[in-house]
Amino acid sequence: MTSTPTPTFSDHARAPKQGRSRQSFERIIEATIELLRERGYDQITLAEICERSGVSTGSLYGRVAGKDELLRVVQLRFLDRLGEQFTEEATRISSQAQGLQQVVPAVVASLGRLLKENASVLRAFMLRAPADPVIQAQGQKAAERDSAKFLNLLEACSAEVRHSQPQRAIQSGMLIIYSTQARFLGLDSVGGRGQGSWDALLEDLSDMMLAFLLFEPAR
Repeated sequence: MTSTPTPTFSDHARAPKQGRSRQSFERIIEATIELLRERGYDQITLAEICERSGVSTGSLYGRVAGKDELLRVVQLRFLDRLGEQFTEEATRISSQAQGLQQVVPAVVASLGRLLKENASVLRAFMLRAPADPVIQAQGQKAAERDSAKFLNLLEACSAEVRHSQPQRAIQSGMLIIYSTQARFLGLDSVGGRGQGSWDALLEDLSDMMLAFLLFEPAR
């Protein structure tokens, strides 16, 4: 079974060949990310992106066909950077935390921080995904890639898990943690945001995950 090739910029945009053109396109990408941190994708226009980046509209259309194609390029760049952050956090936790009692809360906190800090941009991708299969596929692939980095940390502690199927328990627990955090931050298909204390939610998720992994079912 062959794996799906990882998308690149050239799949969505005409790659700039000259140094100045590359710099201009980088400014377009950065301007788009900045604007997505400020408001929703539907509230941003290409004219605003060009104004923010200092690049002409003609130059923008020389690289991409339109706004939706630009978002695909921006998503690739943004998720690559987010992946690096996940790697850094996983490395930090691996060096500082030992055993489930330390690793679980560290993973819950790190995942929550990364999602919260990038929620506004991630929300743009998630809300666009149902109408754009490319956005959806790129997002799913990155999510699987990044979640695996934290799953590996938990699976390294699998000897402490009392569930008869440690890997299943760890994967199910992480799915619940991610889904709950995403729902609270408005990153799911419903689009609503949770009420209450974010810090309390992280503490409760850590406690529930530990209780679940250390619980020995009778069956």
